[in-house]
Amino acid sequence: MIEKIQIRNFKNISDLTLELENLNVLVGSNNSGKSSILQAIQFAVSVSQTTNFEYTKWNRTNGKLPTSLTPEQLIYAPFRDVYSLAYGGKLKTEMVSAIQVDFFEKDSQDHSKVLIRKGKNKNIATEIHNRPIGDLLRKIEEPFSIYVPGLAGIPGYEELKSPGLVRRAAARGDANNVFRNIIWLLHTKEQDWQAFMKDVKDIFPDVDILVYFDKERDEHLNVRINYDGKNLPIDAAGTGFLQIIQILAYIYIYKPKILLLDEPDAHLHPNNQRKLAKKLFELSVEKEFQVIISTHSRHFLYELEPIAKINWINSGKILNEELSIVNVLMDIGALDKGDLLKNDKLKLIVLTEDEDQIPIKTIVQASGIPTDEIDIWSYKGCSDVKTANVLSAFILKNAPNIKIAIHRDRDYYEDPEMEEILHGYNQNIEYHFVTTGTDIEAHLLNSEHINHIFPEVTIQRAEELITLAIANASEKSRKKYVNTLTDKSLKNKQGHKAGENVEVAEKNIKDNPLRYSHGKTVLGQLKASLQKEIGKNANVFQPSKFIATPIFDKIKDDLWKKGNHEIEN
Repeated sequence: MIEKIQIRNFKNISDLTLELENLNVLVGSNNSGKSSILQAIQFAVSVSQTTNFEYTKWNRTNGKLPTSLTPEQLIYAPFRDVYSLAYGGKLKTEMVSAIQVDFFEKDSQDHSKVLIRKGKNKNIATEIHNRPIGDLLRKIEEPFSIYVPGLAGIPGYEELKSPGLVRRAAARGDANNVFRNIIWLLHTKEQDWQAFMKDVKDIFPDVDILVYFDKERDEHLNVRINYDGKNLPIDAAGTGFLQIIQILAYIYIYKPKILLLDEPDAHLHPNNQRKLAKKLFELSVEKEFQVIISTHSRHFLYELEPIAKINWINSGKILNEELSIVNVLMDIGALDKGDLLKNDKLKLIVLTEDEDQIPIKTIVQASGIPTDEIDIWSYKGCSDVKTANVLSAFILKNAPNIKIAIHRDRDYYEDPEMEEILHGYNQNIEYHFVTTGTDIEAHLLNSEHINHIFPEVTIQRAEELITLAIANASEKSRKKYVNTLTDKSLKNKQGHKAGENVEVAEKNIKDNPLRYSHGKTVLGQLKASLQKEIGKNANVFQPSKFIATPIFDKIKDDLWKKGNHEIEN
């Protein structure tokens, strides 16, 4: 079992050490380096395997195996121009700049390194250190690692190929072109086939895989599935099904020491992601191999969290963060946020519960705050205080000089209820922007603001249109308010209180329509009326002093000198 792998000078990785358990997960944004880690491992193994085709021997004195290879000989390379795989994009002759991958064996002092650098005559010079592990890396029939980059589909038919050709295709990551051949090879090993089918049925209980081929008569391999009373060719199956079949087949036919899976969740339903995660852990323990998985899927991560080692990859490095922040950032699709915190110009981060950032950005700009010196983080569940606190702790740890504000819709909470909610936020969330109405859109229901951005609409006419919009949205506003009051009543074990809740909602909306009407709905009605009025698209999301808020005015005074970045009024 491998304890750790160190990668140096490969693509965007300068120096990275990956500690390994049975199951290992790499999470991170696009271009973070997740795939580069998998590719570096497979590239080092491929180089080692390719040395078998050259007449070369281990040096008994220094324990090294030097070789010169042409790029075309390599069984696998992430892309054709292998010279550009080096850190900085240029492979050099100096040993200090060589691509280097070290494999450290657990519970022993043994470790092997694979070095790749520029050689003579457009070749690449390679060197493997330490024969015991080095010979394992060089094995072809029982490959040390298998790389599964994901399945884009399979061809409509396949001819029977030799096991060697199939193995090389699998090693290159091109197994989709020999998918049926892999199934056929596994089918010829009865004991492995039965165990494989048992695992398939643990994930897809109603599916049977049938394999037909007569060497004397058939031109193409015939692999079919029985599902839901139908007999279909294998290429009619969904990509997610094929992906799982491919992964399980690799485990049984090649028995790798390390299985490298690049986003295996890409085409899988969340339920099947969870089943695959459990099956991978079960098989890795039973068959004593290790798995390294890159993923974007929170479903996959949540299932693997208790049983796997989670690594957050960012800019070619492993970040040492608690899993709670990884989960939160994955949920909101913001695993790249760590990079943004390195921006020296950044003074403020605004956490907003709205996925659409335009409304909050408009309100911020209305106070004259320069938007190139702030960042807005949208995430679902901002109403969850714990989630906001996890994010704020992450910001404080990585960028203690950046201030944090949070946007919280008032909804239908009264002042004492809102005060209690705000009291639960971390102290480093210094600024609280709570909307005056039910949501941020209610701030745009301002007649002077409408007149400012549409001068042809007088203030009086704007007031009339806002009043009309409130009336048109009244039924929807009432329903939303009543539903909220009912939820509160039930939560407090007071029953539905149907009549009382309707009475409260109707009275409050009548007495204070701007506070209790549903802002988003009213604004939609207003925009429709304005469009008819002015004969063009009514973009109300433009900053003006009339929608500036006291809290963002204060933030501007605290963080930026008065008089700077004034907006045109």
